[in-house]
Amino acid sequence: MLLLVAGVLGLGVLAWVAPGPSALDESIAAVLSTAPGTFSWLWQLLYALMLVWVAYLVILPLAARGRRILLFDYLLAGGLAFAGAVGMSLLAGTDWASTLDALLGADPPPVYLAVRLAVLTAVVVTASPYLTRPLRQVGRTIIALGALASIAMGLAYPIGILAGLLMGMIAAAIVHLLRGSPGGLLTTDEVAVALADISVDVDSASIAMTSVQIPGEQLLKARTSNGEQLLVKIYGRDAWDAQFVGSVWNSLTTRGENLQITAGRRERVEHESFVVLLAERAGVSVLPLVASGESVEGDALLVTDGAAELFSSIPANLVNDSMLEQAWYLLSRLHSVGIAHRRIDGNRLVQRAGGSLAFADFAQARTAAEDGDLLIDRARLLVTLALKVGLHAAIASAMNSIGGAALGEALPYLQAPVLSRDMRHAVDDADWSLEELALAAVAATGDELPAMEQIRRVTGRSLVKFGLIALLVYWLLSLISGVDFSQVVDTLKTANLWWLVAAVLLSPVIQAALAFSTFGSTMTRLRYGPVLLLQYAIQFIAVALPATAARLALEVRFFRKFGIAPGSAITMGVIDSLSGFVVQVGMLVFILLSGLPGLTMHPNADSTASDSGGSPNSSTPSVLVLIIVLAVVALAISVLIPKRRARLKALLVRGRAAVTGELRNASSSLIVLRKPSKVASMLGGNLGAQILQAIVLGLCLMAFGESANLSQLILINTAVSLFAGLMPVPGGVGVAEAGYTFGLQAVGVPSSIAISTALAFRLVTFYLPPIWGSVSTRWLRKHEYI
Repeated sequence: MLLLVAGVLGLGVLAWVAPGPSALDESIAAVLSTAPGTFSWLWQLLYALMLVWVAYLVILPLAARGRRILLFDYLLAGGLAFAGAVGMSLLAGTDWASTLDALLGADPPPVYLAVRLAVLTAVVVTASPYLTRPLRQVGRTIIALGALASIAMGLAYPIGILAGLLMGMIAAAIVHLLRGSPGGLLTTDEVAVALADISVDVDSASIAMTSVQIPGEQLLKARTSNGEQLLVKIYGRDAWDAQFVGSVWNSLTTRGENLQITAGRRERVEHESFVVLLAERAGVSVLPLVASGESVEGDALLVTDGAAELFSSIPANLVNDSMLEQAWYLLSRLHSVGIAHRRIDGNRLVQRAGGSLAFADFAQARTAAEDGDLLIDRARLLVTLALKVGLHAAIASAMNSIGGAALGEALPYLQAPVLSRDMRHAVDDADWSLEELALAAVAATGDELPAMEQIRRVTGRSLVKFGLIALLVYWLLSLISGVDFSQVVDTLKTANLWWLVAAVLLSPVIQAALAFSTFGSTMTRLRYGPVLLLQYAIQFIAVALPATAARLALEVRFFRKFGIAPGSAITMGVIDSLSGFVVQVGMLVFILLSGLPGLTMHPNADSTASDSGGSPNSSTPSVLVLIIVLAVVALAISVLIPKRRARLKALLVRGRAAVTGELRNASSSLIVLRKPSKVASMLGGNLGAQILQAIVLGLCLMAFGESANLSQLILINTAVSLFAGLMPVPGGVGVAEAGYTFGLQAVGVPSSIAISTALAFRLVTFYLPPIWGSVSTRWLRKHEYI
C-alpha cells in the first residue's frame, strides 16, 4: 500500500512539469550522450541486460512447480503498467501511435512516459517478493542501470524515465494487493517467537504452511511439545492492505456489502474469536479456540485445534448420508443464532479427529446476519456437497434435512458470483453446471425455477456496455469539440421544411414494412390492421425500454391474445426480432464486402462536399478482416490449449443440449422457418424497414443541403440501430444521436450539418412516433389485443 501511495504521489508531482523535457532533463541527457564513443556498447549492453533479466524472471516460474501462476501476475502487472502509461501519455499530449511505438518499436522515440521501462519495471517489482534478497538486489540494480542506459541512448528523457519507474511500481503494488504476495509473511522462526508471545509453546520444526492461503492471512499448522496439532492463523503486515482492497472491491461490485476498512489486525482476531465462541456455545461443532492475541512485533494470531481433515480431501466413497445430514444440521444451528459463515466451501467444512464435521475459519462471519447472507450459506453448502457426492445426492440430503421450501429459497442465489474462485473452477471441471443443479433442485421440490437474485452490481456484460458507451461519448465529444453551436443553431434555422415534412410523412411507412415481418413469424392468421397498430405501439413503449426488448415484450402479449401458449409466443417474438438482426448484419456484410460506398473511417468535419461517397477501396473491409483474424486466433488458442479445449468442448455440448431442448419445446412455432413464404415475409419486411429508414435519413440530410449514397445511409442507420439496441439505454437516447453524428461525419458531412441531421432524424423517427403510438396502444387495449 505504501508503495502504491508513494508512486501515485510521485506521478502527481511529475505532472507539474510533464511531459518535458525540462532544462535539467536536457542537461542530463546531453552529459550522457557526450560520453566517449567507447561507452555506446556499454549502454546497449545494460539496456539488453534489462530485457534478459525480465526474460529470466518469466522463465523461472515455468521451471518451478506451483509457481506458474506468477505468469498471470506478470501479465496483469505489465498490462496495468501499459494501460497506465498510455493514459498518462495521452494526458501529457503524446499520441497513441507514439506510445505504442515506444513499447514495440526497434528505434522508439523519446516520449513521456517511458512505457517500455514501465512494463519491465512492473514485472521485476512483481517478482521481487518471490526472490531471495541477493536476486532482488540484482534486479533493482539492473533496472537502475537500464534506466540510465535508456537516457544515454536517447530513448527517453529523465522525467519520462522516472515516470516509467513509478508507473511500473504502481502496477506491481496493485497486483500484490489484488493477488497477495509473500512480502508480509513470517518465517517459521518468527512464527515460533510470535506464538511464544501469546503463551503457546510449539516445536518450531513442526511449523509448515497449509495448502489453503488467503491474501492478508497466513495459515500454518504446528504441533505442541505434547503432540497436539494446532492451526495458526496470522494477520501479518499486509493484512490491512488486503482487507482494504477486498472491502472496497466487494462494496463496489456486490450488493449488500458495506465498506469495512477500520478494523485492524487485532480487531479481526477478536471478531473471529468472538464468533467461534458464540457458535460453539450454540452447539455448532467448530475447531476449538486455543489462544488469540498480538505478538510483540504487532502480528495478530488466532490458534485453534488443528486435528481435522478438510472435507475437500475426504474420498467421495467415504462420505455417507449421515455426514451430509450432519453438515446441514451444523448450518441450521449456526443460522439459528443469526450467524452467517460467508465462506463455506470444502476447505472450511472439516472432519475432526472423532469423525464429526465442523466449521472452520469464521473470519468473514457476520452476527445478526441478513437473510441474503444466510441463503448464500445454504447455496454454497449445496454446491460444496454436490462437488463431493454429485448433485442428486446433495439435493436429496438437503430435502431430507431442511426441506423443499428452505432449499427453494436458496435457489435464486445458486449462481457463480456467490461462489469463491476455487469453487467456480471446481464447478467448471465437474460434469454438471450450476444451471443443471438448479433444475435438478426444482424437479425435487416441484416448484418453478425462480428468478436469479441480482448479486453483482458490476458484471462483465455491464463493463462491456459501459466501455462501449464511454467510447461513444468520447467520439461524440471529439466530434463536437470543434463545433460552433451557434453555427448548429443557424444550420437548423436554414432547414428546408418541405424535405422534413416528406420525412415525417414517410416515417410511418417504416412500421408498415415491419408488420410483414410479424406476419411471417407465425402460422396463426392475423389481421393486418391490428398488426400495423402493434408496430406503432412498440414505438410508444420503446421510449421506456430498449428497442429489441420493447418489441419482444409487446409481441409476446399480442400473440398470447390469439390463444398461443406463452412458450410459443416467446419463440415467435424471438424469431421476429432475430430476423431483423439477421437482415441488419447481412446488410452490413454485403455493403462492406461488395465495394459499395461506405464509411471512409477518417471523418472530415470541415468537408463541404455535397456528395461524399466513399471509395470502393475504403479501409472499412480491413476492419472486418481484422475482426475475423482475431476471432480465428482466439479459436485457435482455445483449440490448442488442452484445458481451454476441454472447456470449449463442454460448452458446445451444453449449448447443443440447451438449443435442442428449446427447439423441442417450441417446435410448433419454428415451423414457420420451413415455409419460404413466411421467411421471405420476415426478411423482406425487415429489409424494407431498413431501406425506408435510410431514405428518411437521406431526406433529413437533404433538408440541410447535403446528400449521400444510399449504401452509406443504410450502413450508418443499420450500424447505429444495432449498436443502440445493445445499450442499456431506453430508446438509445443520446447513444443513437452520437452514432448518427459520427456516421454522417465519416462520409464527409460537415459537423454542424451532421449534428443537425441526427437531431432531425431522431425527431422524425423516435420522438414524434410515440404520439400516434399512444393512440394505437389505447386502441389495442380497448379491443383486448394486448
